[in-house]
Amino acid sequence: MVPQTGFASPQPNLPSILCLHGGGTNATIFKVQIIRLQRALSPHFNFVFLDGPFPCPPGPGVLPFFEGCGPFLRWNKSPSDPNLPEETKELIANACKATEFVGVLGFSAGAKLAAGLLLEQQVKKRRGFEFGVLLMGVLPPLVSGLTDEEKKTRIRVPSVVVLGKEDPWREEGRRLYEEFWEVGRASLLELECGHRLPSVEAENRLIVEEILRLYRETREGT
Repeated sequence: MVPQTGFASPQPNLPSILCLHGGGTNATIFKVQIIRLQRALSPHFNFVFLDGPFPCPPGPGVLPFFEGCGPFLRWNKSPSDPNLPEETKELIANACKATEFVGVLGFSAGAKLAAGLLLEQQVKKRRGFEFGVLLMGVLPPLVSGLTDEEKKTRIRVPSVVVLGKEDPWREEGRRLYEEFWEVGRASLLELECGHRLPSVEAENRLIVEEILRLYRETREGT
């Protein structure tokens, strides 16, 4: 069984962050994976977790700790498909109708989806997320309905890109940062961990401080 997080109900006076799990996990598992971030940021934000629509095998490192915690899910029909499926679009659209989000936070394939959402809202000139948090992201951003030229647009939404120095997908995460963000619009944190959130409290604190900085600076800019 997944450990209980022990968090109180969402507070109506707090801004919300949309949280997108990695491939081969689910919303419940992701709550556990980012529990340190939630604890530190719970006075400032509500966290809203979605489940991907497509069943799949467990992701890297999910077993044995999360044995019996399925179904395991992903955001696209296959890991190699760069297009945002209609099922995922509908999930995101319904969540955004129900809640006004200030930020989007994604891990691994969830970061890939988060990058695509930021790119689409910019290209289509839609009001949306004010900042992004990309944790151990992979390529390419998951998008739909964009031309090849539009897919080359550099993202200007203020963001933080977090990489693990021992992550086997580290280079993909670095390329996500270098090739898809406008220079100066994203900060880069490289931490002493693999394809997961760091267990060292000081390193988690670095992520917390960047998220608070992003939110503060976007508020000051409005």
